[in-house]
Amino acid sequence: MADPQQNVSSELQQFIARESQVAQIQSMISTLTEVCWDTCVQSPGSYLSSKESTCLENCARRFVETTQYILQRAAHKADNSSGGF
Repeated sequence: MADPQQNVSSELQQFIARESQVAQIQSMISTLTEVCWDTCVQSPGSYLSSKESTCLENCARRFVETTQYILQRAAHKADNSSGGF
């Protein structure tokens, strides 16, 4: 018979892992917003100019692409280092 404590512990670990992922995503969005806003918006007003809007779009795209690249490189390095070299 399965130990109820192990089930709770497993569920708690899964919950913590999910919450950790959510926190990482929220942190990334916060950083993206801060960096791109500071870079692209010169003087906040009631609307964004087309230049500001384009800049924000490009900045966000570059940020996401760069983050994906870094994560892929880190995963590739981890795979190579665990290969017994």
